[in-house]
Amino acid sequence: MADPVLFEREAEDAVLAEAVRSLGGGTAARRTGDHAAAQQTSRHTSTQQPSGHTATRRPGGHAGTQQPSEHTATQQTSEHTTTHQPGEHTATRQTGEHTATQPPGGVVVVRGEAGAGRSALLRRLGRLAADGGARVLRAAGAPAERDLPFGVVRQLFLPLLDDPCEATLPPIAGKLLRSLAGAAPDDACATLLHGLHVLLVSLAAHQPVVVLADDLRWADEPSVRALAFLAGRLRGTRILLGVALPGSPRTPALRDIARATAYEVCARPLSADGTRRVVAARTGAEPDPAFAAACQELTGGRARDLDELLSRAFAHRLAGTAAHCAPLRELGAAARRERLRLLVRREPEVAALARAVVTLGRHAEPGLVARLAGLDGEACAEARTLLGDAWLSTAADGRLVPEPALVRVVEQMRTGADAGAAHRAAAALLAAQGFPPEHVAAQLMGVDTLSGREDVATLRTAAVAAQRRGAADLAARYLRRALLDLPPGKPGRARLLTELAAAEADPRAAVRYLVQAVPLLPAGRARAEAVARIPLTAAARGPLVTELVKTVPRPDDPELAMRLEARDWFAALEEPARLAAAAGRLRQLPDRPRGPGDRELRAVLLLAATLGGHVTAAEAARHAGVLLEFEPARTVRAGTALRIVPLVLIAAGRPGAVTSWLAAADRPRLTTSARVLVDVHQALALLARGRFADAAGPAERAFRAAEPGGYDVLALPATTLALVAEAARRRDLARQVLEGLPGTDDLAVFAVRRGMRGMLATREEPDAALAQFLDRGRLLDRAGWRNPAIHPWRGSAALLARRLGRTGEARQLAEEHHRHSVAWGAPAPVGRSLRVLAALADRRRAVELLREAVELLDGAPDELEAAKAYADLGTRLRETEPAAARRLLARAQELATACGAGRLEAREDGTIGHAPPARTTAELTAGEATVGRLAAAGRTNAEIAEELGISRRAVEKHLTSLYRKLKIDGRAELATSLG
Repeated sequence: MADPVLFEREAEDAVLAEAVRSLGGGTAARRTGDHAAAQQTSRHTSTQQPSGHTATRRPGGHAGTQQPSEHTATQQTSEHTTTHQPGEHTATRQTGEHTATQPPGGVVVVRGEAGAGRSALLRRLGRLAADGGARVLRAAGAPAERDLPFGVVRQLFLPLLDDPCEATLPPIAGKLLRSLAGAAPDDACATLLHGLHVLLVSLAAHQPVVVLADDLRWADEPSVRALAFLAGRLRGTRILLGVALPGSPRTPALRDIARATAYEVCARPLSADGTRRVVAARTGAEPDPAFAAACQELTGGRARDLDELLSRAFAHRLAGTAAHCAPLRELGAAARRERLRLLVRREPEVAALARAVVTLGRHAEPGLVARLAGLDGEACAEARTLLGDAWLSTAADGRLVPEPALVRVVEQMRTGADAGAAHRAAAALLAAQGFPPEHVAAQLMGVDTLSGREDVATLRTAAVAAQRRGAADLAARYLRRALLDLPPGKPGRARLLTELAAAEADPRAAVRYLVQAVPLLPAGRARAEAVARIPLTAAARGPLVTELVKTVPRPDDPELAMRLEARDWFAALEEPARLAAAAGRLRQLPDRPRGPGDRELRAVLLLAATLGGHVTAAEAARHAGVLLEFEPARTVRAGTALRIVPLVLIAAGRPGAVTSWLAAADRPRLTTSARVLVDVHQALALLARGRFADAAGPAERAFRAAEPGGYDVLALPATTLALVAEAARRRDLARQVLEGLPGTDDLAVFAVRRGMRGMLATREEPDAALAQFLDRGRLLDRAGWRNPAIHPWRGSAALLARRLGRTGEARQLAEEHHRHSVAWGAPAPVGRSLRVLAALADRRRAVELLREAVELLDGAPDELEAAKAYADLGTRLRETEPAAARRLLARAQELATACGAGRLEAREDGTIGHAPPARTTAELTAGEATVGRLAAAGRTNAEIAEELGISRRAVEKHLTSLYRKLKIDGRAELATSLG
């Protein structure tokens, strides 16, 4: 089987062969210089230092007694290697063209990126040397043996103990071998270093010697220093030292080896054609071009990675075809992840860099990363090179960005304590560099234990900053973390609890925090201020809050007193008597609000009076208009005004005022909760103008973005989408609402759930649907929420009761609906109530009621309701006044088309409504359209599968996708939807 290193490596192979040829022949061709060196070594044995390039005698000294120190040996190495500077040729002999006088021996350096084939080139050098009659000694560094002194040296020379040549070695060489077999010798002592040189020269006296040392960056330091000592003393000998070095050697010893280079080759990645040839050699057949291209893409042409990928591929029986590209990519991705884990485990610098980048997150600037990792610039650069852009990229602003796989590896490898310590160090680093408190707080969120007041203060300051920019959820996280390490009874706990309650998006959680905080505060103003910070969304969350609001004494400060009163009224929104009293309290307030507390109280009173229908639409609109004057939309936030005022204006029949106010809002700067409310009111305003199709988009967006746990007593996101579903008669939206509702039985949530269940049951189970509507109505009536502009349940219930033949109950519901609508006074609810009454009346009375409805709705904002009134009246007049009927029906269709309702048609409840809009089939695939037509014609799934030659499972998938796109429930609606 072909070795990948042999492909596209002709130049490198030539340099390696030349290096081997420079050594001469084997034992029979022993050189004179080597023979003389061996004789000299034999004469002096243990008392004589090696001659030539290995050492120098001190003046007046005696060779037999002088032993150089390690410093002397190192100095000699430096002097020697400085004398032999290599050239700058890649994949060429470093010292120029070989001549007959060129001295043999030296260092062969193999460079290149990890995985490109450095080890394979070293193996190639060894094979060439062995084929030429040389003795080859091999060793490789390993991360697990970095702390084993002379581990690489032992690998190289201990095999000689059992070699026959041992008997012919000089005594010093034999003694060295025996010492290596025992306890570790002194760290790079001069005797050892010179003994190694004597040993190699003695071996070379019999035959050329090639020493191969792979992965020196993982070798133990004493071995590297020993090889550096030898590297500068090989010229003129029949000894080659072959090493694999990183691009930029970092340690002095590795740099000494690099400076002694005689030959250098570079392991480069394979080209696309080279990769194809390797795949063909491994499989024994020409691979599909797509398969070969995938191999190149997954490995980058790196020989080691390609070899590993192909081994995995063939183990999984992948044969090199195009059909096997997808599983090949899965294997490649898994192999890359495994190599990453191995790299992080084996390379301490890489691990330190990765941990620092992951810990710093969006603050992973190179300088900060190096400081947190404890790496100098050179080590940091090498670690980044080893990771490569595949795992660690650089953003446009210079930050280091880890890939998700690298983040996962780091998180899996470090313990919780290690992660906490890293975040603690990062927080200290960012604070020392002057970063804002929020940036420091983000790191403190990951520590195990806060260090004290300073950390708590940082988190509180960060929470204030987060709230100012609208990130209340993040502020709550900071404060919860600060609270976690502050035990009960500790000073400052009550203050933290009140701040957390104000920031908390979940009303129930806010209530819990405040209930804990108030008893810890001194009686009087401190408690009043804490209670006044209760969000209105939390003020109606059970008796604990209600009691808390009522028991706190009202302070002398009018502003604070009004804020407390607003929470008292909001907590009573489900008490009918308080709703009735709210209108009177609202009328007691001066015409113009006097401050934020006054405006908050006024808005809550207005909401209470509106829900109960205890003010007229005109009066409610006047109060809401005054409040809007003090709330510029460009600075709108998710407060009282945005929550209440638009709702009241829309219910009062003033959607235009809401639309223009919301249009001025700076949407990109809104918080999530504020955007939800803006979408809610945009949808309600569109509904109030009859544009239910346009309202679906913002209503769905608000419903998806809202946090169900953060619903207040109104549950506006769910209520709004439910109203759109009812208006559009869209069963898919009704199901979406039911699936997304929280599992609570709060009043508004309960009403929405009953309404959607009733809507879905209307067609098949009208009795069950009416029971749902009546159950919903009873609960709303019990709470005093009788305004039909907000919860228009009576009209639908009356028409359904008429359909079931329960005429008396239907008439009672219709009359109650009309009475409440007239009391409120907005045109749309009154017009709808007149239409419901007309459906229950005889022809003459019905015409009177419908004429009244048409007159009332003509020019009103709700064009769809007006269109229905025109259509109902035109239908009634067809027999007696056909010309007038045609004009009325034409006007009805004109209005319906203008607001996007499409065709009008008679409904089974006796009224006129919009037909479901024709669904386009343009978005269907050809397969879906074909399956849909066959299913609509009555074919079974088995028959469709047989006719089209596909599986039944494929038919089912086509039908499921088709139902979703057409927004229908099943086969019964296919014929209508597909036309």
